Amino acid sequence: MIGLDTSAIIDIFKGEEKIKQFLEDNKEPLAATMMSYLELFFGLDPGNPNHAEEGSYYDEFFKSVYNIDMTKNSCKEASKIFYNLKKQGKTIEQFDCAIAAMFLANGIRKIITRNAKHFENIRQLAVISY
Repeated sequence: MIGLDTSAIIDIFKGEEKIKQFLEDNKEPLAATMMSYLELFFGLDPGNPNHAEEGSYYDEFFKSVYNIDMTKNSCKEASKIFYNLKKQGKTIEQFDCAIAAMFLANGIRKIITRNAKHFENIRQLAVISY
């Protein structure tokens, strides 16, 4: 199974060619986290009718992939990732720590992202960049 980072989901919505090609060639099931769902909707103004279509797209998209919820275990794992990277001087966003931890806690060891630098220092994850 391959985990989709938020950037990948946005690029799928936008029809970005490189991610479309990857998905056409990919044979593995895909997963997305509720943390990404939250990030996506933080980017949409609920009062803006122009954002309604994008929100509807994400709702449908999340029905088509395996959904990963946050658990106490993944919260603790996110904290470990955050502080291990911080000790190395390689801090990343807390949302990215949570996304990585949610995948790892569910046995998902691959993530596809446009932002490889956000995840490249998490040794347990293989980063697929496009």
